[in-house]
Amino acid sequence: MSAAGSGPRLDTGVGYSLRVPGSWFEVDVRPATRAVSAAELVNRRITDLPELRERRADIVRLIRNQAAAAWDAGAVYCAVMAEPVADGLLPACVTVSFLPGPVDASSDAEDRLSPLMTTLTTKVAKAEGDPWTEVTTVELPEAGTAARTFGVEDVEDPEAGSGVGLNRSVRVVTMQTYVPLPDINRVAVVTCSSPAIEVAPALLDVFDAITGTFRLWRAADLVEGV
Repeated sequence: MSAAGSGPRLDTGVGYSLRVPGSWFEVDVRPATRAVSAAELVNRRITDLPELRERRADIVRLIRNQAAAAWDAGAVYCAVMAEPVADGLLPACVTVSFLPGPVDASSDAEDRLSPLMTTLTTKVAKAEGDPWTEVTTVELPEAGTAARTFGVEDVEDPEAGSGVGLNRSVRVVTMQTYVPLPDINRVAVVTCSSPAIEVAPALLDVFDAITGTFRLWRAADLVEGV
């Protein structure tokens, strides 16, 4: 993984970093600049990968839409995969968000995961092809123990509109990893998703590898290391 995204120091004195494969696009989510940024980003990539040229407009549109969705969801970081395939693009997205922790959690508790785990729900598919969700815990090499959900889910489609009879959901393969921040009741959420459910097992492996690079760091540690 050659590309690296890192976020600003938060008001809590905690920052983060995440690495994505070099073929992914790290996206500017800010409304004022994301449209121009997406076009420039794709133009630079086409210079190195001319095979993307035929899909330029589709890739720019995908990046803009993902950036807008990430911003609307409160994400501070977004990266997008757009691999050309025979009938279009194979898309995927990863975002990083910071949310309040569970209301009954304590930032100085020895066990930070149990309050998180109680908010997550397993879903068993009623029939083959139905949505499903598993809940587990994982050990991130540079961020410690985290809670995780993964599976195939139906989520709201922001492009579907609101007309009567319109399908307003899209089925996606998704993985969300919840990392308690040190010394404060907030949670970092790394969300990976793709509508390419036919290759869900392979995508979940990719999502796990990307999330495994997530790191939290303290401002004090950074200063001491200078």
